[in-house]
Amino acid sequence: MSAMTALTPVGGVGATRVRVHVPFDLRHSADLRQGFVTAIREGSELLVDISDSTVVDQVGFATLVGAHARAARAGRRLRFTGADERTTRLLRRAGLVRLLDDSPAPSRLRPSLAG
Repeated sequence: MSAMTALTPVGGVGATRVRVHVPFDLRHSADLRQGFVTAIREGSELLVDISDSTVVDQVGFATLVGAHARAARAGRRLRFTGADERTTRLLRRAGLVRLLDDSPAPSRLRPSLAG
């Protein structure tokens, strides 16, 4: 699995939109981190569809939260959409429910042909 297959661009206007296709876990954390670094460089706002993913372990949760922190340090805004119940609960318990976006999940949009 590479960073390019862990996060894929999703069509849309405005924010840079990506979809996560792997679980947030120890096995995929390096690929996810690299994918987030690349995506954060590309736009001022990043909307991450995690409807095809879930947080599996504490390394995965740290990767998810770390992506937000990296974006903030770069002066970017990062939000997650399509979170499952477990991920939502973990973010709520950590006081980070504000990272969740209420807009329609990018997975409902047509994929970009560029990329």
